[in-house]
Amino acid sequence: MLKMRKVVLLINLKHINSRIELIFIYCKYQFYFKCISKILQMKKVIIILFFFVGFICSTEAQSTEVSQKTFSRVSLKLNFSNVNSRQIVPVFSNQTVTLQETLSKKNAYYGVEGLYRFNNILSAGLYFGYSNGTFISNQNNVSDTGFSSFTIDRFGRSYFYGINGELQLLPLLLKTERIRFNIYCPIQVGLVSQSITTFDTNTLNWDKPTFEIGAGLGLGYNFTKNIGLFGEYRFGHFYNQRNSQWKVGLVLSF
Repeated sequence: MLKMRKVVLLINLKHINSRIELIFIYCKYQFYFKCISKILQMKKVIIILFFFVGFICSTEAQSTEVSQKTFSRVSLKLNFSNVNSRQIVPVFSNQTVTLQETLSKKNAYYGVEGLYRFNNILSAGLYFGYSNGTFISNQNNVSDTGFSSFTIDRFGRSYFYGINGELQLLPLLLKTERIRFNIYCPIQVGLVSQSITTFDTNTLNWDKPTFEIGAGLGLGYNFTKNIGLFGEYRFGHFYNQRNSQWKVGLVLSF
């Protein structure tokens, strides 16, 4: 019996030892897996930091290269906006029709500006713009039967021209001569000439030129040295009783 007990005890001890060894092996491999996972995580972090540092270095190199270039002397700005249109249109009320004068504030305007940059702060030049339909007049045609119809009898086109300038604000704060972002103050002084065509007589008449003046704030971004986008908002005295004017467009630098 004693021998049997000893054998059973030995077998139990072997099982216990094997279990302990299994637990030890399991813990050891768990430790290895955790170490490997941490190393992999550290590798990811190192790779991300590597690319981040590389991006910063390339950006600084690009900024340094751009800052060393001299600014462009000539700029051509193609822009779009809207202007007020004076219209005499039929108004229907209480079964009667009358002609009334109104202002439409969404008449399309297309313009071009040429600027010469004297230094990294001041530039000046000329501008020219065109808008179709700045004056529209309707007339009431009454037939023999008393039927009324309205047709356009006069139609106006306006031409905008004058002197404009820009005062760059960022170079006053930063030392670089070439900056991708531009913040500037646009200034304009000019005239508006309107031609009116009368369809009944097929004649063309010119109104007396109207004075315009305005100044405001502009924002621009240069994708490359020669191409960029801009937007402006100006306050002042503008055509057809307008007190403010916005513009957006494309700028080409040479």
